[in-house]
Amino acid sequence: MKRKYKLIIIILISAMFTYLIYFFNKEDRLRIVALGDGVASGETPYEIDGISYNDYIKEYFENKKILKYFNNKYAYKNYKINELINDLKSNDLKETEDLYIKQMLHKADLITIGIGEEELVKLSMTNDLDIKYLQKIIAEYDDLMYILKDITEAKIVLIGFYENKYLDKSDVIILNSELSNLAIKYNAIFINISDLMLNKQYYFDSESYYFNYKGHKAIAEMIIHSL
Repeated sequence: MKRKYKLIIIILISAMFTYLIYFFNKEDRLRIVALGDGVASGETPYEIDGISYNDYIKEYFENKKILKYFNNKYAYKNYKINELINDLKSNDLKETEDLYIKQMLHKADLITIGIGEEELVKLSMTNDLDIKYLQKIIAEYDDLMYILKDITEAKIVLIGFYENKYLDKSDVIILNSELSNLAIKYNAIFINISDLMLNKQYYFDSESYYFNYKGHKAIAEMIIHSL
């Protein structure tokens, strides 16, 4: 009788381990990669990173218990589109990473991209933005998407530009129109936040173009609802 109980216990333990191995390796668990500048990383006017829309997305899928991997090492302050392109071309490897950027993106299921706003804001502080520079930004986005589509089959979410103290509405309309076209061209999702981010409650203060946690949470909700 004792041997029978031991056998049952062994079978139950084996079944439990089999389930755990399956649970932690099943293919429907998401790998998410965030690409972008200081806006995407949750930068604040106080020179520190706060919580970003990417963090809220991470938290959402963690709570759903379907997040396998999250990486935001390529989302940081003053990161430019052409720098991201160069990192992709050189297949960059961060010191703290196990995977080169191409391998990381190849394995990804979801990629968010929010880059360019910070670059344009910084430029507008010292120069007038002209149509040539806006076209340059869109051309770089086109190159970026072309490279990414050759690397990964992940669903790509493009976060649009938004009006603020330093970036005019007319420029935002041009940029978002072109970015929306690129999303169609490369079968990506375009998130237009230009109207949403007119809410003053989403910013730290009137001088800042960085979002507070309310703004990032609102963007995260738009992204999640789009998936």
